[in-house]
Amino acid sequence: MGHNGAMSDDAPTIQTAPDGPYLLHGPTVIRSAEYVYSEHGEPMTFSFGDGSAVDDMVALCRCGESANRPYCDGSHQASEWDPNDGDPEGTYEERARDKAGPDGSSYAMLDDTKLCMHAGLCGTARQTVWQMLPDTGDSEVRGTVARMVEKCPSGRLTNVFDGRAVEQALPQEVNVVPGGPLWVTGGIAVSRADGTQMERRNRVTLCRCGASERKPLCDGSHTKIEFEGRS
Repeated sequence: MGHNGAMSDDAPTIQTAPDGPYLLHGPTVIRSAEYVYSEHGEPMTFSFGDGSAVDDMVALCRCGESANRPYCDGSHQASEWDPNDGDPEGTYEERARDKAGPDGSSYAMLDDTKLCMHAGLCGTARQTVWQMLPDTGDSEVRGTVARMVEKCPSGRLTNVFDGRAVEQALPQEVNVVPGGPLWVTGGIAVSRADGTQMERRNRVTLCRCGASERKPLCDGSHTKIEFEGRS
């Protein structure tokens, strides 16, 4: 759900520069977040690298062409890419659909499809959280689904227990997913290229390949353009 806590003057922020990079103002940490796969090729969780502290301001590549990714090297000035915003309108609460468990279950799940970046952590080779939802009256199944939902980096999915949305506390960090987006956690304020502030969320994924149609949000286009081979 939204993160509505008051911001202090030294709270980290991300400003989307028109026709340019993300301007990350500290204090915060940048670190890598690599997928951990099962023997069947299923993404299960993330493995985090050592953090690099940001105390002032750094520019992070948004066009996907920098030779110094994740940092900007000015390549956006010469590359052919569309920097225009196209993220969905409204708030998470307005867009998300309530996916209820079986009758009498205390569990439900909020699902905002417009935030999806196709990380694949919401299922296995055998079944997805949507297929498991009818069986969440069983505590073991419910726990498995809840853990999968918590790992959704884009914040598309949110756990609901007894009618209350529940999210784990995440640090204010910018995690660089190799071949993928910037995974921003902890309610860091993000502003669009036009200067308007986006809804503050505990989890959000920002495009850094330059190809998303929902900029500044990631829509999974990095897979289609084989960004992983270049990043």
